[in-house]
Amino acid sequence: MRTKVYLALLGLLTVMLVVLATGQVAKAASITTTGLAGTDAQVTDRYGTVVKDPSTLSKWENYSIQYQWAIPDGESLAAGDTAPVTLPNGAVAASDLNFPLTDADGTTIGTFVIKAGETTGTITFNDELATKTIDRHGTLNFYAKGTAAGDTHFGWQLNKIGWIGSYDEQGKPSQLTWNVAFNPTGANLGTVVVTDTLGPNQTFLPTTVSAMAGQYDSAGSFISSGEPLTPQVIYQGNQVKFIFSNVTTAVNMVYNTQLENVTTNSNSWTNTASMQGTTVSGHVSWGGAGTGSGQGDGDDDEDATGSVVLNKKDATTGAVLPGASYDLRASDGTVIASDIQTNAKGKVFVDDLNPGTYSFVETKAPTGYDLNQTPIRFEITAGDLSTPVQVTQKDVERPTTGAVILTKTDATSGEKLAGATYDLQNQAGTVLKSGLTTDAQGQLEITGLSPADYMLVETQAPIGYDLSTTPLVFKIVAGQTAAVTVTAKDVKQLTEPSKPEVPGEPEEPGTPLEPGEPALPVVPGEPSEPEAPIKPGESETPVEPGLPMVPKEPVVPGEPVTPKEPSLPGTTTPKPTVPSVTLPGQPSTTVTVQDNTPVTTKPVKLPQTAEASHQVVWVMAIGLLLLFSLIGFGRWLVRRY
Repeated sequence: MRTKVYLALLGLLTVMLVVLATGQVAKAASITTTGLAGTDAQVTDRYGTVVKDPSTLSKWENYSIQYQWAIPDGESLAAGDTAPVTLPNGAVAASDLNFPLTDADGTTIGTFVIKAGETTGTITFNDELATKTIDRHGTLNFYAKGTAAGDTHFGWQLNKIGWIGSYDEQGKPSQLTWNVAFNPTGANLGTVVVTDTLGPNQTFLPTTVSAMAGQYDSAGSFISSGEPLTPQVIYQGNQVKFIFSNVTTAVNMVYNTQLENVTTNSNSWTNTASMQGTTVSGHVSWGGAGTGSGQGDGDDDEDATGSVVLNKKDATTGAVLPGASYDLRASDGTVIASDIQTNAKGKVFVDDLNPGTYSFVETKAPTGYDLNQTPIRFEITAGDLSTPVQVTQKDVERPTTGAVILTKTDATSGEKLAGATYDLQNQAGTVLKSGLTTDAQGQLEITGLSPADYMLVETQAPIGYDLSTTPLVFKIVAGQTAAVTVTAKDVKQLTEPSKPEVPGEPEEPGTPLEPGEPALPVVPGEPSEPEAPIKPGESETPVEPGLPMVPKEPVVPGEPVTPKEPSLPGTTTPKPTVPSVTLPGQPSTTVTVQDNTPVTTKPVKLPQTAEASHQVVWVMAIGLLLLFSLIGFGRWLVRRY
């Protein structure tokens, strides 16, 4: 009995020792790394498109998962140490994977392993990086699939997916299994021909064809009816035809292809199926690859020398900057090493440094940055040589100026408009430049603009156009080489029509004149008494009315004047009298006869009617006739006497 107790205690002690030992090994083997979490991974689909939300990854598709990993400087690393690798949320391993991570020379630094359906893999390091102390980093990429089933629907007619059917003794895929499904609603399709086109490195295996009739449930899963289908199979080269007769149910078919030229790195295979105008493709990926490297030699005498790591970063974004060149100088300014360049990680590593004071001086800035010649001083301290000294320098990106070109046109005709004046303002509305005017081509160009948001505000419109109050907003982006183009369209001013004058008030019509009373006919007067006869020697030459008087003939001196015959005593020679004639209602007319005695009629009234106008004409005619008659009569008298 006592022996049994001892044996039991011994067994229990053994188990405890194993558990404790295992726990200590597991704890010691897990090292600190960065970049291997699910949130650190970049996921891309088969077309190279980055998937920003991995939770939407489809379980029917394969995706590339890529990591950038690193081990902190000074972290202890030994052969057999491990680092966990977590897949993004929504992704699982599509198949078993086991591949090496190698350095630039092809030397293996570790191995990555993950099992199908798992969400976490493991990197196991060997002693290759155990001798490196700084700048240990690498890459890891492999294929996984999603977990999202998506919405269940039956709007499809043909579907195709694939997976790895078997592996060889080295753990590499040897066969693929392709699944073709069609007619999910169980329609009566009659004869159906499905044509498959195999991608490279595949050979069709006709004996692996298996097809079943059935239906799909509400979850989208195929339920076999147990009725096998035997399609006619015709294949030539990489093309295979499957001919089904009297199709009235959903059909699910699988077959295998033999793989060739499979590598331990990334592999991808495709297969395309078509039926009645519908074409779908299947895609299977397998494999992965990883890299790793480090600097520093763990075999050096750490008690004698030390090392330094320079980290080069952008002063604003913190991004690492490769391509910067440095000189390493001693405390007295002596150049120890020159043209030391930052690597892809923006780092410079220098080891084998004796204790003392040193400095890095930049001799060439990274592309797009200003040279920073401020010395970076550091000290290697004796007794603290196991961990590299870390120094950092941040460079300021050189401002890349840009330009803007404004084109001003008529909003209707598109005509280029010169003479528009603008102010350049920043986003806050501060005027940076003013008096910017469009040229004959309707353009103005502004160069030397630093990256920022700007706006152009019109201060004077072209002649004949309305002023635009809408700012023209634009942005200058750093690194952009082409000028930003801005367009503005102005509208012509509308001419206000002149207002019509208000018509004046019409005048009141005048009161028509009452027709005048016709003048009474003039009663001829009594004949005047004859004038006394003209005495001899006093005769006068009658003067025509309106004509100048004819002068008397002068008497020649010494010659007796012959007297005229005297008139008989007691007789007189009366002068003819022309009676005046006045029509009723006519103006009076004065007529002068031979002795210049006027003959007057009554005043004339203007005619008020057409009949009166005719009367005026007749009166004038008669007056002229009388005038000429009197003139002739006067001349007759002159000749007679």
